[in-house]
Amino acid sequence: MINPVQIFAIGGGGFTHPADNFPHDAILEDFLLDLAGPIAEVSIGYIGHASNDNPAKIEMFHKRFDRCANITTLPLEANLTDAKGFLNDLDILYVGGGATTKMLAHWQKTGICKILLEAAHDGVILSGVSAGAICWFSELLLGTANDGYTLHKGLGLLAGSACPHFNNEPPRKRAFEQQIANRHLAAGLAIDDGVAIHICDGIVTNIISARGASANAYFVKNNRNKVEVKPLDLGHQVI
Repeated sequence: MINPVQIFAIGGGGFTHPADNFPHDAILEDFLLDLAGPIAEVSIGYIGHASNDNPAKIEMFHKRFDRCANITTLPLEANLTDAKGFLNDLDILYVGGGATTKMLAHWQKTGICKILLEAAHDGVILSGVSAGAICWFSELLLGTANDGYTLHKGLGLLAGSACPHFNNEPPRKRAFEQQIANRHLAAGLAIDDGVAIHICDGIVTNIISARGASANAYFVKNNRNKVEVKPLDLGHQVI
């Protein structure tokens, strides 16, 4: 039996950002859990490497998913053998937000990136927020408004580029659109906070907004050297 490759990408918000005061964001995580089956039987793991294993976020993860059958985390100091064992028992992997560049560098150095891709083909649902949403794509624009933005390669499980916090961080949005207009960045998906995209075998199968019509997901492309932004359609092919 060939397992479908599933990605569940959340643009921002969710259980690690309770101060944002968007309680309905929980429907995104509920939808994710439903993909794996009855919650009492689901095994879910968390990687917080992008936030340097922030203890508060790890605690929030355990609190949010305490009804699952198994809850586990992969610490930064874990070796490759630890990482393989961690992934072997999972139905869902949730990757938290933070510094995407540092997270990807750590994964490349340790070899974790390779086994993450293998896990996807073994049936583990790869999910995450912000850094954990976009790392699965081929081309990324990383950084902050204060430090500037740079082009970076992602894991390449999905083709094209991706941008989190699209309408919530105007400087990031402008930089992403500019790089696509200049043809320095491939066309790709952009996701607002409070929105999740479910991609199954490279096809967008669901778009879930926890914040109403004002929050959405988009396809951003170059059209005659100008950027074109359109609402993302179900059935859109990412590969």
